Amino acid sequence: MHGMSQAAARCDRAALPREAEAMKDLQSALRGEVALNEPMSRHTTFRIGGRADIFIQPKDEGDLHVAVSWLRQAGLPWRIIGNGSNLLVADAGIRAAVIKLAPALRDVRFNGQGVIAGAGAALATVVNRCATAGWSGLESTVGIPGTVGGALVTNAGTDTGAIGDLVQDAVVMDQAGDVSEVRCAELNYGYRCSSLTLSRHIVLRARLRLTRADPAEVRAKMQRLHLKRSSRQPLGCRSAGSVFKNPPEIAAGKLVDRAGCKGLRVGDAEVSTKHANFIINRGRATAADVRNLMCEVQQRVLRVHGIWLEPEIELIGEW
Repeated sequence: MHGMSQAAARCDRAALPREAEAMKDLQSALRGEVALNEPMSRHTTFRIGGRADIFIQPKDEGDLHVAVSWLRQAGLPWRIIGNGSNLLVADAGIRAAVIKLAPALRDVRFNGQGVIAGAGAALATVVNRCATAGWSGLESTVGIPGTVGGALVTNAGTDTGAIGDLVQDAVVMDQAGDVSEVRCAELNYGYRCSSLTLSRHIVLRARLRLTRADPAEVRAKMQRLHLKRSSRQPLGCRSAGSVFKNPPEIAAGKLVDRAGCKGLRVGDAEVSTKHANFIINRGRATAADVRNLMCEVQQRVLRVHGIWLEPEIELIGEW
């Protein structure tokens, strides 16, 4: 878990009444929202997940600093989420504080080289703003339901490109609340990963280098890519995007399909019949349903192809 030790992750829910009393100080210091026992199903695109002990939505960067400092002083574990689009939260919930950046930190502004986007801004919003302003480069992220911060951490992208290709630098906050700038070379971008993946830093915003282009041409490209993705992927369904990372030289979806897994179900979790690398929530799927289905797919692909698929979605909480 981001920002969490294994020992701290086992904190007892019996401590919650004490935390509730102590949190009055935090609530009075924040302009954002604080809640206890918040259902994470409200905050993931899977619409799945148990309760987080503490749930914080800071209003802005100052609020975030207050929250991080309070949690550190209280000795409480925490993790950051954005739009919850790449997460599977355990049915038993999260024994920690969850800080949700979206919809805060969503400023988008332009400079002479491209865009400066806040970590809480939705990728779809940034892409549209860029198209209107006549900037090209982010079209490869069309259809990805996440935020800028989440995309930067995981180097989100498609077969047409990844966001790490565009990053000039990022501004991050460490666990002490100190803010610093990190150059692109220090982010060590790779396939669906970066140095931020395992770090304890919170992305605040990033500067992306884009290319000047005619807005109509950018829109046309976005439309083509959206039609391509919507024809191949179950974009309107409750899912967390691509479930498994692509092994070298072949797409994970092809391996899953050829292993006969399309339409495979555990409870209300189903391998999409439209794109085999998506698991969708048919209505009342539990996190256990999804996890068990993932394991079954991994085993079948291993038997048929001799390849073990690595999850792309992140499993968090008490499993």
